Amino acid sequence: MLAITRQRGLSALEWLVAISIFGFVLLVASKLGPHYIDHRFAVAALEILADDPDFPKMSVRQVKKALKQRFSINNVRGKPQESVKVTKNSGAIIVTLQYEERIHFLHNIDVLLTFHNVLDSSKPDSCCAPPRK
Repeated sequence: MLAITRQRGLSALEWLVAISIFGFVLLVASKLGPHYIDHRFAVAALEILADDPDFPKMSVRQVKKALKQRFSINNVRGKPQESVKVTKNSGAIIVTLQYEERIHFLHNIDVLLTFHNVLDSSKPDSCCAPPRK
């Protein structure tokens, strides 16, 4: 009988803290999640391009067209699509995806997300890893 009287559940203050923490996690996920999802789709497009056996032989225009089609399929818009740079030098094609997203988070707090991925046709197995400094 003694154990039953001590089990009362959460107090009002504990409920308020739990709901506040849950709300903050939900806010972070809703503000930052879409940007990470778009970036993941952009990296997936680079990975599919790296697996294409014709990739080293493609022209810059063909690479941009293939990426644009992938971005369209996955509904990637905005900075990931605009920041793709394709260069061809000494027979190797280098695709760079580098951009920053600044997100207004709370009252006067902004969050800066930076993304940087590189695909080199001479090393397609190391696709999409950020370059080492």
